[in-house]
Amino acid sequence: MPKKFTDWFGMTAIPFDKNIEQLFVYPQVEELHQILELTIESRTAALVTGQAGTGKTTAVRVFLDRLPANKYRVVYLGYDQKGSSMFARLALELGLHLSPHSGRQLQLTQFIRRNIAGTSRELVLVVDEAHLLEGKTLEDIRLLTNSDMDRRSDVILIMLGQLWLRTKLKGHEALYQRLRFRYGLEGLSQKQAEDYIRHHLALVGCRKEIFTNAALGYLFFASGGILREINNLCVDSLLKASNQGLEKIDEPLVRLVIAQRDSA
Repeated sequence: MPKKFTDWFGMTAIPFDKNIEQLFVYPQVEELHQILELTIESRTAALVTGQAGTGKTTAVRVFLDRLPANKYRVVYLGYDQKGSSMFARLALELGLHLSPHSGRQLQLTQFIRRNIAGTSRELVLVVDEAHLLEGKTLEDIRLLTNSDMDRRSDVILIMLGQLWLRTKLKGHEALYQRLRFRYGLEGLSQKQAEDYIRHHLALVGCRKEIFTNAALGYLFFASGGILREINNLCVDSLLKASNQGLEKIDEPLVRLVIAQRDSA
C-alpha cells in the first residue's frame, strides 16, 4: 500500500487546507483589508466580489478574526436564498425569538436598536454568497441597515458574492448606494501563484522544491490563478506523485492529473 503523500513528502499536515494558520498575503489582500478597515472605522457597508474560488471568504474572515471581541460581534450569514431562513438564523445568533405575527426584518431592526446599538460592541453582519439572495431579501437587508432617518446604521454590513452580484444590486439602487466601499478580488499572477504554492508547502514543514518550474507554470496556466483550483490541482498532483514514487512533480504529471480530473 502506498504511503500517504504527506508522509512521502515529509509534511506535518495536508497542505492547501481551508483551515490555514497563516494567510498568504499579496497586494490585493492588503488592499481588501484596508477597505475593510475603513468600513469598520466608518461604521458603513462594503461589497466584495470575485470569481468563485478567489478566496473572498477566507480573506474577509482572517481580517475579522483579528478584531477585538470586546468591541465587535461578527455574525456570518449566507447560502440562504430566502430571507426568512437567513433572518431566522440571525435572530438565533442574537438570542431573539421571532414572533410569527410581525415582520422578521422589523423585529430584528427593533431588537438591534434596543439591545445592541449604542453598546460597547458593534454588530458586524457578513452576508456570504449574496448573489443567491432574492430581491425581497436584498431589500430587507437594506432596511435592516437603515436607522435614524438614513443618518446612521446600527449594523456594519459586509456583502460577498460572485461578480454578477454587482449587476444584480444595480436593480436595488438604494442598497447598492449604501455599499460605500467596493472591491473586486481577482486571481493571482504567475509569480504570486508560485509563491502561494511554496507558502502552503512551507506551512506544513516542506521547503523542498517539489514542483519543477515547468510544473508551476502549467499549474498557473491551468488554474487561471484561481486559488481554489490551484489548491485542488496541487493536492491531486502530490497524491499522484507519491503513488508513483516520485520525488518531483513535473509538467507531464500535472497534465496527467488535469486530464484525469477533466474526464471524471
